[in-house]
Amino acid sequence: MWPSQGVSLPKEMQLLQNRFSAILYTLNSNPKVAQFMETPVGRYLDGHPFFVLVLLVFGAMATVPIGLFMTFAITTFITASIGFVFLEGFLLSLGGIALLCVLCGLAIIAFAVSAILGAFYITATNVLNYYYSQRSSPTKQDPAGSPSRPDPDSSPVSPEPQKPKGQ
Repeated sequence: MWPSQGVSLPKEMQLLQNRFSAILYTLNSNPKVAQFMETPVGRYLDGHPFFVLVLLVFGAMATVPIGLFMTFAITTFITASIGFVFLEGFLLSLGGIALLCVLCGLAIIAFAVSAILGAFYITATNVLNYYYSQRSSPTKQDPAGSPSRPDPDSSPVSPEPQKPKGQ
């Protein structure tokens, strides 16, 4: 087939070999590559070209799956981070609202307890003042010397108001 197309295989192979040799020369003339080739790993790879080819093909073939996985991982991380931020914001606002409700309830309860205690204090103070004012008022002495309670009928009565003349 190839002879009928007019393409000579050895000439094409020779051209490909020349191009490949030029690429290898350019690659080997790089100082970093020359330094690497002087290491034990570089010497091993120089002596085992098939292993180098396997590593090269594996690296080229693994690029796409690794790239897809890294894209998936980064996308998942970013989505989870944004979701976490929104979830935390939602939970913090929900907790803030709950705290506000609890504090308002505590304020109402504190006001009610203060009002009850204030009313109790005022009532207790008035009752105690009334009780001690009744005890400390002058009492009549019986002939036997024991104090007696004041007689309610003997309390001074104010005179009745007088009616104006002419009615």
